[in-house]
Amino acid sequence: MNSIVLEPKINELDTLNEFIIKELSKEDFQVTLIVEEIFVNIVHYSNTEFIIVNVKYEKPTLTIEFIDNGFEFNPLLKEHDGPPYAINETQLGGAGIYLTREMVDKIEYHYENNENHLMIIKNVE
Repeated sequence: MNSIVLEPKINELDTLNEFIIKELSKEDFQVTLIVEEIFVNIVHYSNTEFIIVNVKYEKPTLTIEFIDNGFEFNPLLKEHDGPPYAINETQLGGAGIYLTREMVDKIEYHYENNENHLMIIKNVE
């Protein structure tokens, strides 16, 4: 796995996207959305000091692990009823986690040594 250590700042998202595109040798819209959702949530809500992202790509499987030392938070426990049927039914919060779960092939979370570990696995064509 190749790794990058980032500051918990939104402007680091560009650096992260470039890192992942380099690993994939191409840009993938769903991967970009997934990475943005996870990274932005960590930056905004975790109170972390750092974000480590480990990436491994063995065609066709992409594995990305996000590690941070912020507040313990398991996004897999966040309940969401699915997509709204009408725009006026939309609620703030939780939709990004729902969409991420729908777009990946596998997602895992564990908390170890005061760090959140969120791993996503996605087949990329």
